[in-house]
Amino acid sequence: MALRILLVDDELNVLKSLKRVLVRSGYDVITASTGFEALEILAANQVEIIITDFRMPEMNGADLLRQVKNNWPDCVNLVLSGYADFKSVVELLNQGLVFRFLEKPWIDSELLENISEAKVKYEQRRAKRVRDQLLMGSMSGLIEIDNDGIINRFNAPAAEIIPDIHTYENKHLAHLDTAQNKSVSQSFVDKKSSTLFINYTRASDLAKSEEIMIERCLHDDFCQLLKLSINSNSMSNIFQLTRTQSVVTNESDFYHHLALCEANKECYALVYIGIAQFQLINDLLGIEDGSHLIKLVLEVLKGVSEKAVKVLHKSADRFVLFVPEIKSDSDILTDLNKAMNVLKKVLPSKYTDAHVQLYGVYGLFPEDSLEGKELVNQMQLTMNYQVGEQQHIFSRFDPQLVADYKKNFELSRLLLTAVSNDELSLRFQPKVDTKTGQILIAETLIRWYEPSKHGWVPPAHFIPIAECDGQIIPIGRWVISQSCKTLKYWAENNTGVRLLAINLSARQLKDDPDWIDYMLECLSSNSLEPSQLVFELTETYLIEDFAACEQQLIRLRSLGFKLLIDDFGVGYSSLGYLSKLPVDGVKLDRTLIADIESSLAMQSMVRNITRMSHDLNLKVVAEGVETAYQCELIKKLGCDYIQGYYYSEPLEQDDFCNYLNHFNTQGAQ
Repeated sequence: MALRILLVDDELNVLKSLKRVLVRSGYDVITASTGFEALEILAANQVEIIITDFRMPEMNGADLLRQVKNNWPDCVNLVLSGYADFKSVVELLNQGLVFRFLEKPWIDSELLENISEAKVKYEQRRAKRVRDQLLMGSMSGLIEIDNDGIINRFNAPAAEIIPDIHTYENKHLAHLDTAQNKSVSQSFVDKKSSTLFINYTRASDLAKSEEIMIERCLHDDFCQLLKLSINSNSMSNIFQLTRTQSVVTNESDFYHHLALCEANKECYALVYIGIAQFQLINDLLGIEDGSHLIKLVLEVLKGVSEKAVKVLHKSADRFVLFVPEIKSDSDILTDLNKAMNVLKKVLPSKYTDAHVQLYGVYGLFPEDSLEGKELVNQMQLTMNYQVGEQQHIFSRFDPQLVADYKKNFELSRLLLTAVSNDELSLRFQPKVDTKTGQILIAETLIRWYEPSKHGWVPPAHFIPIAECDGQIIPIGRWVISQSCKTLKYWAENNTGVRLLAINLSARQLKDDPDWIDYMLECLSSNSLEPSQLVFELTETYLIEDFAACEQQLIRLRSLGFKLLIDDFGVGYSSLGYLSKLPVDGVKLDRTLIADIESSLAMQSMVRNITRMSHDLNLKVVAEGVETAYQCELIKKLGCDYIQGYYYSEPLEQDDFCNYLNHFNTQGAQ
């Protein structure tokens, strides 16, 4: 899409001349003859660059640009005026309100050159805002580096992982690594690999080394954001004690050996191995016995096969085993079972109660289509996010797991601009009153179409990502704003629907202190009342912090909002806490409805939940109703509202209005 430029000048001839030059150069140009007209255009259009005159009637350039700075801070502003105005513009330049001052009459080539530089400035601002949102909103540890690998900034979770990270500001990323292997770190900075593993030693405890995984979660033309993850199993102060040359294959020699095998097209197996619950074992038995266990495991692994195996000691309890001439899963699993049996025999009796177990991920070359070092990195990533440790098993490397993890990173980055790029949309699903058959309320459901690669992304996929990385806050505000506009439109067109139910994220309540004020402004600007919004909250959130939750809900109720507990009936469900919470109703989990036709027990459960909820003056919504028989059962069991595909799938606004017209004409069947 072409860069959009707003021209503001009270002289019509100037606007025409400027527009002609810029349109010929491929820019999308909008013009305004006053500052007030410019503000109206900005409110309705996305504009990247503003070129304005300084002296204009009613509102001069300075007043206009101050408002632009407050409301559209990403815009890059240029002043095009007579030289006599330069001294007045200097103050604006010093305040950061103006990027450049251009003198009338202009030279076309100089004008276009300055606009090209302004475009770069806009891209820098836009990219920085995206990074700012991630740094401030993410619960993950993030650090920002420039394209030379120099650490610029970090967030609070990163400081928890690396407490003295402030001492590394303005230093190369390699300084975080105890080994300070700058060539490996620089290869990661140059985007030749997507994951970097470092060993970090705290300045306050030189005997304690921790393995940290660094992943690139965002990169633009100016900087990179890196996510830090600590390998809790590697947190041991025996790391330096056990990592000796007598039992550990040198890392460079290890990878060099893999490269020779690959060059000679020799097949092999790699196994990334961990000791289950090692930190607990080390704490129970003590440092000396923990160190002895590491040495025993290393010796067992070195004897896992009669072939020329190699063992790389990655960190305190993590090892990489190389076994040559392995062509199948059964071959390597046989060797691993042998190692497990040998380990049980050689372990002293004091380790018996500790239930020492090995687990891990294995891969085969060339079958897994990855060369040695990349295969090790991918397996290490898999180890950090699989359940193998709890199962005490060795599982085959799954590239899909890594691909899914990387996809989530990519979606997280794309979500940052989903609102501004107009990629989000709303759908509306009716809730039918079982007594009157009328539709007076609907639920708002969000949808995301990502145009560059992913297409329609399911809410069940992107909502958890947004809640984890902080995008849920601007997304939640967008949903509120659009929902209020929709309610106003429905009221003006007499649709009959007066209430909207909106899913409320716990993150919104906890981390967006101005959210309620923003919501009240949206209601006021659309002539709506708080009682027209129903917020649906999940049981999980209610149970996690009952006391804090109760106070927040009381505040919302005091303002007039209605509250509903979503997904009720599974997990932590308890009608006991319902009597303590200031809520207006419950929405039954769809799993209760799915089997209601064939299960008398499920029918009894729904009947009892409904009866007890009514005793507490709570309304009951049945969600996921898909058949006529389910619908009739729900009515007989006493639920107040029915929501589901039996009546309608979630619809776009125009389709929803058409559905309402048809429904009101035909009536509920």
